[in-house]
Amino acid sequence: MNNVFTAKLLQNLSNKKSGKGFTLIELLVVVIIIGVLAAVALPNLLGQVAKGRQSEARNNLGAVNRSQQAHRLEEGLFGTVGAPSTAAATAGVTQLPIRITGDNYVYTDQLDPTATFAAVDASAVTAFQNDILDYTGAVGQTATGVVEVLICENDEVAGTGGTAAVDATEDTTTAGDIACGTNSTAL
Repeated sequence: MNNVFTAKLLQNLSNKKSGKGFTLIELLVVVIIIGVLAAVALPNLLGQVAKGRQSEARNNLGAVNRSQQAHRLEEGLFGTVGAPSTAAATAGVTQLPIRITGDNYVYTDQLDPTATFAAVDASAVTAFQNDILDYTGAVGQTATGVVEVLICENDEVAGTGGTAAVDATEDTTTAGDIACGTNSTAL
């Protein structure tokens, strides 16, 4: 009786093994589902990476604007991010006491700073020109002594037809009033 039981058990187990496994249709359905999920998630992931890179410029320009305010209070003129030009140095403009670090942007003075206006451009490095937006940070002091601070974001990526840098301008009729240029938005 024990032999009959063992034989029936082995026969039952061998019959079950033949029914195990996945059919080709089941595997194709799983692969298609994974492909659809990846197609939906990948653009979102790449967008988050670009936002992270852009936060470098916003943070650094915010630090530059704060440094500009302190520099204006102490020196009477706004400062430069890099070494001042010969004309600016002759006028008494000095370099800001701040070090800007980052791998995604190049920071340059938009023009020589004055007692009422300074602007710094953050342009994406060549590797990311098609992926991230350019920024400009500006600071101005009005005739009434009010200091205005502004960060402008380009509306389009430079590599897709947008302008290479954002312009922040000083209102020529009212010294120190600042505004974002065309094709850019104030943050």
